[in-house]
Amino acid sequence: MALVSYSSSSDENEAENEAKASTPPPPAKKRKTETTLPPLPNAFRDLYSSTVRTTTSDDPSLHGGRRRVTPHIEGQWPGHVYLEYNPNPKESEQLSQLIASEQRAHEGCRVQSLLSNDLGVTLPLHVSLSRPLSLLTPQKSPFLTQLKDAVSRTGVRTFDDVPGGLRWHPNELRTRWFLVLQLRKPAYDELAKLLRSCNDVAKAFGQPLLYAADDVDGEAGYDAEAEGERKHEMGSGEGDREGKFHISLAWSLTEPKSATAAVTATATTQLAHSKAEKKGASTALALAGTEMKNLSIWFSEVKVRIGQDVHSLPLPAARGKKGGLFA
Repeated sequence: MALVSYSSSSDENEAENEAKASTPPPPAKKRKTETTLPPLPNAFRDLYSSTVRTTTSDDPSLHGGRRRVTPHIEGQWPGHVYLEYNPNPKESEQLSQLIASEQRAHEGCRVQSLLSNDLGVTLPLHVSLSRPLSLLTPQKSPFLTQLKDAVSRTGVRTFDDVPGGLRWHPNELRTRWFLVLQLRKPAYDELAKLLRSCNDVAKAFGQPLLYAADDVDGEAGYDAEAEGERKHEMGSGEGDREGKFHISLAWSLTEPKSATAAVTATATTQLAHSKAEKKGASTALALAGTEMKNLSIWFSEVKVRIGQDVHSLPLPAARGKKGGLFA
């Protein structure tokens, strides 16, 4: 009887090793690359641009000490027309440095930035095209329709603008002071055209007008000396009150030292590339003259807030120009 031949354990190991050696290795796993998420569209921001209302009464403790200039009236909807500006990271850093310099220049005066909220989330800035509005419920839809038509008739296309001055300016009740970046006249006077169209619609609905001729001299906190200096540096004529277009960067409940006419006028001349060194301006305002003079701010839509709803009125694209923050 023949004997059965069994392979040894060493033979089995060798065969197994040979099989493994002849089997091609599995394809290497691709390393996951980090991707940068695209920025949220402005329409998404508009959905969450309002804070939750906790009371209809004026309670400054809920708003950092701020007081309502326009009182809340039951059955009326607060409104505002404006242009929105979203600084890019580089611009936000420059603006933050400017605000921090102002804070250091005014010890004991708390300067609150408008660039971000308490959670550090970046907030859009704006240029007002109306005063605070108060619309009845039946007026909401007609107001928006007429404003849309009025803006369209101006023929204004997307445009950019540059800073023309920096100053502290009080609100009507002088309960808050704002650090504002004043804007120069754009190439085709787009700001003035949009303002006129918005004022026409506001007037038709019995609303107050922004920068109207009969409002200038009676404006609370209006500084005749500073305004006279501004006219001298930035020109006079029909466009004088249009030079009031501005972007608010920060606010304070205490009047800063540089909110006086002399320093304010000096700041304006600095950012207008005038003889600032002879005026003796503060360090913080001088910083703005060197860092912000080349800033180009792009506007592509008119925003309308009625209650907590924000509506966008896109401007037609400028001929031969692509949208962007820099010209």
